[in-house]
Amino acid sequence: MQPAEETPRPALIPIRGVPMIKYFAENWGEVEGFQAQPDDLLISTYPKSGTTWISEIIDMIYNDGDTEKCKRDAIYMRVPFLEFAVPGGWK
Repeated sequence: MQPAEETPRPALIPIRGVPMIKYFAENWGEVEGFQAQPDDLLISTYPKSGTTWISEIIDMIYNDGDTEKCKRDAIYMRVPFLEFAVPGGWK
């Protein structure tokens, strides 16, 4: 059996000493300029530690347990990731 080919990892660009992939680095100015609203909720988790699961739980709480409201869109659209989104572009 031959070893699987490794998928090349994207180059990392340091932002304030923290290595980030190019996409994050290119959008970091917008992330830093983000102004939270009083009713915003920030979810901060370690990678692969249940971020999607906690996002689903929080969306369920915000919608008073109404499962139909929680099916309105994919979780990444209902609870966007700040580093993937263009701040101000989400409703």
